[in-house]
Amino acid sequence: MISVANAFNSCLKSSSFGKFVAAIAAVVGLSVSAPAATTIADGGFEAAGGGNVYFAGQSIDGGSWNVTTGAVYIDTLDPYVFAGSNSVNLTLANLYVPNSLEQTLTTTVGQGYTVNFWANSDSANTFSITENGIALTGSPASIVDNGFPGAITNSSLFVDYTGTFFATSTTTDLTFTATGDPAIGSTDGSVMIDNVSIHATPEPGSMVLALTGIAGLGLLVGKRRLGRFLFAN
Repeated sequence: MISVANAFNSCLKSSSFGKFVAAIAAVVGLSVSAPAATTIADGGFEAAGGGNVYFAGQSIDGGSWNVTTGAVYIDTLDPYVFAGSNSVNLTLANLYVPNSLEQTLTTTVGQGYTVNFWANSDSANTFSITENGIALTGSPASIVDNGFPGAITNSSLFVDYTGTFFATSTTTDLTFTATGDPAIGSTDGSVMIDNVSIHATPEPGSMVLALTGIAGLGLLVGKRRLGRFLFAN
């Protein structure tokens, strides 16, 4: 009588094992759908008018980004730009009070998203990034003060930040808000953001479904193959 262990090993070596692996791949493909595409328009603020101040109710680039509170400044000087030609200074034009920049995104209800951006500052500040008024998970409460010490590019001083959220609506207002709070009399007071991007992440429910399908398929195929092998021997 052949042992169960030997039977199982023979199953693994059989030609049908490759078919089993292919079946698993098919289950994964069916269970985990491709994330819905969502993009940030003008994420590098390159379409904005450099050197200009924009106030609440104005768009910095013809409609993608809109100032909803206070005022923001579009900077073009190398020390204050992470990449490209422009970056947004959320505080310099309006210190000690909140200033907000917002973009409305098309999102899929229940889909997870990760927002990425680069930022630096030269003074004390408070900061938030929200979706429909709710703070993104993992997003910073302030931007690191690495300063802008030289006349040459300081892009290496920018820090990469992320935040995540699950969409609860087909439209999502993504809002960056900052308050600069430099010492009285200081000429510093900049909170810069640049290169904003977003990508969809797999839904936990889809991953669970995929794993459940794989486990079920494995048990079913394994049981049938093992039964046939034992019966034949």
